[in-house]
Amino acid sequence: MDLINKLSDYFSNAEFNVPVSQVMTLVVINSLCLFLGKNKLGLLVSYCFVVYWGFVFNRSNFVTALGQTDFGLYVYAFLGISTALIAVVGFLRQE
Repeated sequence: MDLINKLSDYFSNAEFNVPVSQVMTLVVINSLCLFLGKNKLGLLVSYCFVVYWGFVFNRSNFVTALGQTDFGLYVYAFLGISTALIAVVGFLRQE
């Protein structure tokens, strides 16, 4: 229960910073995907950027909020990667 309270406090008071260069890279890549008609690829790229910004770029924020608990970070990484893999499999299926 203590972990849930820490997480709720963290997300209610969190400030995430994302570099403008990375946002512009996301916009350019997604614009190219949409222009070329690769909508599913654009969705996957957006998801990967969100996972990157949440896990890799803001990892230090999570560690300071949760202490030295690695369990939450491993769960976040596992769920992020597994969701991306499920999306890739779903996108590759022919309808």
